[in-house]
Amino acid sequence: MNRRTRAPLKPVTAVTSIMVCGALCLAGIGYIWAKAQVWALSKQIKTLELRRDELKRNNERLEQRYAAMCTPAQLEAEMKRLKLGLAAPQPSQMVKLAEPVIGSPPRGEKVYAAHSAETN
Repeated sequence: MNRRTRAPLKPVTAVTSIMVCGALCLAGIGYIWAKAQVWALSKQIKTLELRRDELKRNNERLEQRYAAMCTPAQLEAEMKRLKLGLAAPQPSQMVKLAEPVIGSPPRGEKVYAAHSAETN
């Protein structure tokens, strides 16, 4: 065989070469796409984490504000500001209820709704 003459290229070799090149190109494109997705998702996660931290700080601030508004002194001041005319009840205005006994009540005693559901 002479150096200058080549053997003809077989179709199987050409198809195999094209398939290998195509597979490598697809793998490269897939890798780049996956990296782009990871980058976009990490950026989105960072944004969401910052938003979560902001909401946590806001929630803590609102909890402190609510706790300050619920103090007896603050409630009394707000009551006076709104001129509601509320006052603490007198001892004669208070009605004391007996603590209901768990189990079946003795005869002649009233049955409360909570106890009728428990005994059934």
